[in-house]
Amino acid sequence: MASQFFLKTSQDVELFTGYPEFNQYNNDNLIKDSSIISSVLSPCGRFLAISTSDKVKVFTGERFETLLTIFNINNVYDLKFSPSGNFLGTWERASINDPNHKNVKIWYLNKLFNNDNENTEPESQPESPSYEYQYKSQNSWFLQFSKLDNYALKLFGKELRIVKIDYNSIEIDFEKPFAKLLQESDQQMFSTYLISPSEHPTICTFTPEKSGKPAHLTIWPIMEGTITKRIATKTFFKADSCQLKWNQLGNAVLCIATTDFDSSNQSYYGENTLYLLSFQGVNGSLGGNSVRVPLNKEGPIHDVTWSPTSRQFGVIYGFMPATITFFDLRGNIVHSLPEQPKNTMIFSPSGRYILIAGFGNLQGAVEILDRHDKFKCITKFNAANTSVCKWSPGGEFIMTATTSPRLRVDNGVKIWHVTGKLVFIKEFKELLKIDWRETCNYKTLTIDGKATHIIKDWQPISETLAAEDPKITNKSNLSIHSCVNEYELKYPNKKEGANGNSSATKPAGAYKPPHARRAEANGTRKVPGMTIVNAKQKTNTVPGIPGMAPKESKTAAKNRKKRNNKTKQEDSEIKETSAEPGTENKEPVANKETSPEEKKIRSLLKKLRAIETLKQRQAVGDKLEDTQVLKIQTEDKVLNDLKLLGWSE
Repeated sequence: MASQFFLKTSQDVELFTGYPEFNQYNNDNLIKDSSIISSVLSPCGRFLAISTSDKVKVFTGERFETLLTIFNINNVYDLKFSPSGNFLGTWERASINDPNHKNVKIWYLNKLFNNDNENTEPESQPESPSYEYQYKSQNSWFLQFSKLDNYALKLFGKELRIVKIDYNSIEIDFEKPFAKLLQESDQQMFSTYLISPSEHPTICTFTPEKSGKPAHLTIWPIMEGTITKRIATKTFFKADSCQLKWNQLGNAVLCIATTDFDSSNQSYYGENTLYLLSFQGVNGSLGGNSVRVPLNKEGPIHDVTWSPTSRQFGVIYGFMPATITFFDLRGNIVHSLPEQPKNTMIFSPSGRYILIAGFGNLQGAVEILDRHDKFKCITKFNAANTSVCKWSPGGEFIMTATTSPRLRVDNGVKIWHVTGKLVFIKEFKELLKIDWRETCNYKTLTIDGKATHIIKDWQPISETLAAEDPKITNKSNLSIHSCVNEYELKYPNKKEGANGNSSATKPAGAYKPPHARRAEANGTRKVPGMTIVNAKQKTNTVPGIPGMAPKESKTAAKNRKKRNNKTKQEDSEIKETSAEPGTENKEPVANKETSPEEKKIRSLLKKLRAIETLKQRQAVGDKLEDTQVLKIQTEDKVLNDLKLLGWSE
């Protein structure tokens, strides 16, 4: 199965094929539900779950054409899958009338359902969920599962309980836990915990500092009974909260410790420090190691990313322009890049390519580095206003998208080749969510010669059998979808490609900050310590009155700004004129009132300048309002009126 990606709009959920067709599947089961609240793909790629106001539906199949099951649950606003996709969690809005309402339910999906006919809609499942509990907050409500979904974790007061799931009964019973992890003391309790993504999982816990006692970062093995053994530990200060990130092998974890306030008053986000805990052997049988990662520049940590090989990680940190550094498993510096305005780093699935970019409040510049060629930059392109950026499962393409509510304009998705070439683009009025569909890496059960969604053998499929993107060695062989050419013709000033080149110059009506507009109006530009007058400053002559060049002093300029009457303002400009060269012995020009004809000429010239600006915007592809188009059509009438008043170009 080639790479697929799904997206959620305000109207429906859509599924697309990958390169080179990018065809949309017409799935009536998805389109007819126009009131979709939430939708999510399972990490294994087997399931798609959507929730409406009165039910939850789960789809499966190569194109999600099979409606697997329906759960009649009202007001489900969030959905989560376990790492292997065997369990689906649903979060309902807490009931006001029933204080004992259990609004979180965990459903088991790796089994057969009563749906023998694919063309008929299955009946709602009457069985009860595997586990349910109450959790009012919509943040961190889902249980933590191990990689193979054979362990589940939940915090109960002062102890963390670990359940070993029995697939014969499919019950999650925390009253009879397999293991317990107790808090270190009554004064200090760990606030964050995360299970590792390995087949033999471990748990990392973080305890914030309190009452002068340092914070604790500890890795624990999972063993039956009360857990007391520590694999690796680190104590430190300046840590009110943290973010944990395991590598894929599950033998090293990064902790981004953060304080609420910065003692030096230099950062709005507090102080950041980075710690690395690692171990060797199964469950740390060969010992552990803990270090503070050396960050040699002050400022916040923008991004921390592990390589898929689990042997290196990259950090973007420091005040802009930021520093980009790569480290090994011992915290030693492997390579550093020049300082640049970047805040995002994503490794490709193979670990060969590294994407670094400046998204959010930065301009969207993207660079692709080749890890096998000493971090050499192989291409650059621009992806402005990007809110979602992800590599394809095969590692050959990159998805960038602008979604709502991050940005409510220019919503759409773009697919780029690793060489920086744009191969697909689609615009939306409102795009809410987008993601690649992963390929199931386990063999599924076959019943009556028909493949099912059920996984029985948890041995991973070899990489050669997994779906991959087509490898394109020659850039000239790259197939560009027709929608890209249509987009570039529609918006010539937005044409983007490798090296970030644009096919059009900056439009005349582009936005300029107020200080730049004032500087241009005054014919000056500011340089620290001096003011430079623009040599190409135009003389602001009064239309219809030759030789009347206004010359204002600073006091006169301030007085002019205070006047609200436009006529008085224009009169003051006429009175404050200076004599022309060679007229020192002549009588000064007599002050007189501006005639109605001159006022009319000024008004018409102002309209003519506005029409010229709109024509320039229209020429570079800007979309104009209907009233602005009508205004352009009045150009001939304005010119005729000017000629009747005696004005000539």
